[in-house]
Amino acid sequence: MKLCQTDIENVRSSYFLLSGSINRAGEVFYERLFEIAPETRQMFLNDMTVQASKLMSTIGFVVSQLQDESELTPLVQDLALRHLAYGVEEEHYWIVKTALVQMLVLVLEDAATKDVLDSWSLAYDALAGDMIEAAYREKTDCVEV
Repeated sequence: MKLCQTDIENVRSSYFLLSGSINRAGEVFYERLFEIAPETRQMFLNDMTVQASKLMSTIGFVVSQLQDESELTPLVQDLALRHLAYGVEEEHYWIVKTALVQMLVLVLEDAATKDVLDSWSLAYDALAGDMIEAAYREKTDCVEV
């Protein structure tokens, strides 16, 4: 994942602000996700408070590793395969992006500037692209005979 330094700084500084309301952020994310795509609720069997905490922890780790592909790539590949096993399909990645951006707007309020949201979008697009490639590789690596 290649991001410019400004985008990395925007994501990191806004995540730092978000971390002050980390529980709320996770809850708002899932509220938004289930409102946008109610059918995704069945994918989550765990207590949503625990799930929200796991999500925000994972996001925090990803944010901390944005400049270190050697640390981030194995995590992304593992996440992709786990999500595949949970029944996540390619289109779900873009639904999640919408929920993420909405959560950022709601939780960060005035700090959710256009530049910050654009930086998150670029980071998410890169991450989702890598996850989709890892999870659905067999669909794209077909050899014609």
